[in-house]
Amino acid sequence: MGRHPKYDKQSIATATLELVAEGGPRAATVSAIADRLGAPTGSIYHRYGSRDLLLAELWMAVVEGYQDGFVAAIDGVDAVESAVRAALYMPGWVRGHMNEARLLLLHRREHFVGGAWPDELVQRADALKEQMVRVLKGYSRRRFGAVTRANLQRSRFALLDVPFGAVKPYVQEVRTPPRLIDELIEQTVRAVLGTR
Repeated sequence: MGRHPKYDKQSIATATLELVAEGGPRAATVSAIADRLGAPTGSIYHRYGSRDLLLAELWMAVVEGYQDGFVAAIDGVDAVESAVRAALYMPGWVRGHMNEARLLLLHRREHFVGGAWPDELVQRADALKEQMVRVLKGYSRRRFGAVTRANLQRSRFALLDVPFGAVKPYVQEVRTPPRLIDELIEQTVRAVLGTR
C-alpha cells in the first residue's frame, strides 16, 4: 500500500483558501502557501503544475460547491417557496463557509488567473454559466409562465442580487450575517416575486 502524501491537494487548497480569505489572491503566493503548510515549495508544484492552476482550481471548486447547493435549494413544487429557500441558501452558506464566501463575493474569476485557463477548467466554467442561465430561465418560466427579459431580471434580482447584496458587507468585515438578514431577504423575495 502506498504512503499517504504529507501535503495532499486538499491541504494545499485549504491553506490557499485561508490566504485568499485573509489577503486576496495576491497573498496566495507559492512561498506563502508552503510557509502556511510548513512544506517545501516543491510539494506545491508537485501537486499543481503552477500557481495559476492552483488558484483556478480553487476558484472553480468554491463556485461549483456554492452553485450545487443553490440549484438544489431552488428545486421545489411551489415557485415562491423554492425561491425563498434558494435566496436564503446564501446567508446560511456564508455562516458555514466564511473563507469560501470571501473568495466568491469579494473577488472575480479574473483576479485568480491572469493567463489562459486549461481547457478542462474553461469547460467547467462555461458549464457553470450555462447551468445558471438554465436555472434562471426555468424559474422564470415556472413562476411567470414565460421567459422574458423583465421576468429574467426579476428572477435574478430576487434569487441572486438580493442575497448577495445583503450578505456582502458582513463578508467584507468577516462577520457572520445576523438572522435578521434572512428575514429581510425573505420579505424582499416575496415582494418581488409575489405570493401566489
